[in-house]
Amino acid sequence: MNVGVWDGAAVLVKAALYAATLGTAGGVFFLAYSRSLLEPGDRLAIPRSLCILATVAIAASAARVLLTAASMSEDAAGMLDARLLAMVWHGGEGRAAMLRAGGLLLAVFAVARYGRAGSLALAGAALAATSFAWVGHARAAAQGATPLLLGVHVLAVAFWLGALGPLAILARRVEPRRLGAVAARFGRIALAFVGVLVAAGAAVLWILLGSVSELWTSSYGWLACAKIALVACLLALAAWNKLRLVPRIVAGDPLAVRSLRRSIRAEMVVAGLILLITAALTTVAGPPSMS
Repeated sequence: MNVGVWDGAAVLVKAALYAATLGTAGGVFFLAYSRSLLEPGDRLAIPRSLCILATVAIAASAARVLLTAASMSEDAAGMLDARLLAMVWHGGEGRAAMLRAGGLLLAVFAVARYGRAGSLALAGAALAATSFAWVGHARAAAQGATPLLLGVHVLAVAFWLGALGPLAILARRVEPRRLGAVAARFGRIALAFVGVLVAAGAAVLWILLGSVSELWTSSYGWLACAKIALVACLLALAAWNKLRLVPRIVAGDPLAVRSLRRSIRAEMVVAGLILLITAALTTVAGPPSMS
């Protein structure tokens, strides 16, 4: 697996694209299921962060098209090559970018306009998150339900990772008992979503690998193993939060709030590494089943 400068740049931008898009979508989901526990100040602070994330995601989508063209030509001039740009755009990246931008704008506009995450905002968030399922290896694999499985997977990822930002905001501004109530609600709902995330992700990986032995005989498999290990770390952190910290926060323990803030930061770092590996898997490491 040879990775050039432009490939590396494309991976970094795609990781940022994943983080910003899924963060926006998950933040909208968070506003929807936590609405009754949030105060007016919270419902202003969280949407502001979502607007910033949506702007970053749209900019990263545009940068990804340019960097993909540069990677194809192995030169910065590729970003100005109309033929290469058209090839990238019509190859599916353009369609995904348009769907993603439309979904993000709909989501943040609906939240800002109505002051809550209603049906329009949720539809926009879901459209933005699932835009990744209709381009790339899952789309090229064209094996039955692969894009659908990936769509379900990224929705679950958005639900989980997208809650980290809002929880971090609330951990700095609200008293422990109310924070505990919000975190406890997230934890209860997350149980089902984490199960779906793992099951759908495993199914997609099985399809793209083609054989279990590829996990230790291919660069794609090695990266996948690293991703699985990091997901296990993320699950361990989430379990620690749910079983040890949240009960203490509900009881009003301020020390547990500080521990939760540190744990959320750790989860964000691990999540960032997972998204970076995912970007590499979908950009520079082709799945064995398609080789």
